[in-house]
Amino acid sequence: MNLNAAICRDREPDTSTVNDTPTLQKTAIAQVRRTSGDQTVLIVGFSAVLIFAVLAYCIFDRWTIDILELGSALLLLFCIWPQISSGRLQLGTNSLYVPVVLFGLIIVVQVIFGLSAYVHVTRVELWKYAAYGSLFLLANQLQPAGAHRLLTILAAFGFIVALFALVQDLTSNGRIYWFWPAVSGRIFGPYANHSHYAGLMEMLAPIALAMALADGARRHHQLLWVVAGILMGATIFVSGSRGGIIAFAVEMVFLAGLFIARRSPRTAWALGAICLVIGAFVFWIDDGRVLKQLDSLRDPLTDADVASRLTIARDSLRMARDRPIAGWGLGLFPIIYPQYRSFSTDLLVNQAHNDYLQALVETGILGFACVLWFIGNLYRRGMRNLKDHSRITTSPALGPLVGCTGILVHSFSDFNLHIPPNAALFFVLCGIASNSKTLVARRKRPELVPATNHHA
Repeated sequence: MNLNAAICRDREPDTSTVNDTPTLQKTAIAQVRRTSGDQTVLIVGFSAVLIFAVLAYCIFDRWTIDILELGSALLLLFCIWPQISSGRLQLGTNSLYVPVVLFGLIIVVQVIFGLSAYVHVTRVELWKYAAYGSLFLLANQLQPAGAHRLLTILAAFGFIVALFALVQDLTSNGRIYWFWPAVSGRIFGPYANHSHYAGLMEMLAPIALAMALADGARRHHQLLWVVAGILMGATIFVSGSRGGIIAFAVEMVFLAGLFIARRSPRTAWALGAICLVIGAFVFWIDDGRVLKQLDSLRDPLTDADVASRLTIARDSLRMARDRPIAGWGLGLFPIIYPQYRSFSTDLLVNQAHNDYLQALVETGILGFACVLWFIGNLYRRGMRNLKDHSRITTSPALGPLVGCTGILVHSFSDFNLHIPPNAALFFVLCGIASNSKTLVARRKRPELVPATNHHA
């Protein structure tokens, strides 16, 4: 009798599990909704900050930087404060965090210990870098769907800016938005410097092209993204930026190489056809300016602008030799350079026109090593994300990684990463390109517990 009772008790259903199933479902659903809401806020915040920075920087530079810093701080607070309040800070790991944090610590040491030749300027640059770091961290927390939505918004915005830039160039009166005069340089689109506009499009055009070549996309969507990519790519040439032209060409070769390596020759041929259309469109609207810039690339050393930049590079190396370890202080190149300038000019040399050399001058070997470390890890993680995706054209990392490649190439001959809207966009794209959440989502997809009864 006792044995039978024991057997009956063993076969009784686990009522606690049955009763807890609806609770688990409700908790899981609430968590999904909360995560979706957080992602929406991040996407809206990213879009607002980046779009405003691009459109307003060359008119209200100081206000734009303040809003960029404040916006990134508020987004970071929104993301981590609920986690801190609950006592569970959950941030995904990323090998790029180490060089980012170490570079920031170098700047902090420059400020605290007076290693900067002008502490106030370095302190101002520190706040900018903190904003970029925050945007990078937050972009790295985006879920695959959120990353795709943000990239869609940025690509659409790039198309609108490129269309405006082309119209403004064809009807130009030498003023930004036909109203605000530019201090110097040749305006293009919302930028006072055509090379900085090219830097923006180098990052946005590959996103549209990646979406146009994506497997499984609807044909009318692909057509729209093809048109957007062609227009954005064409305006890089029309802007007349030689560094931008070279960078975009490297991007297309890199992108085609990725397709060929993943045995997608048809996609590579489609990309080649798009590039031919870009070339035809450029020469159709060209007034001779693009041909002149392309012709100068045959013998660049005879160009006065190239020669002056090479001279600045040699002077920069002499600056780096005098403070090799921790540099002169972030943001101090234009202040220190006149002491080392080896040629006469009435113009202010505000940047080294080489972001890598300027990093070496301002942050020394320590900061320069962090830069190389960051770039190396970016490609290691980005390429791994592409490799682990079943189809390379569906990876959210494809467009951002190619866009980062363009701006990194352009940085050898210009200072796009010292332009706040371009630098902010670069760090956001780095965060998406190095984000491994897409792989986690594919390998370990959470499932809700089904509400089923357990019978003996």
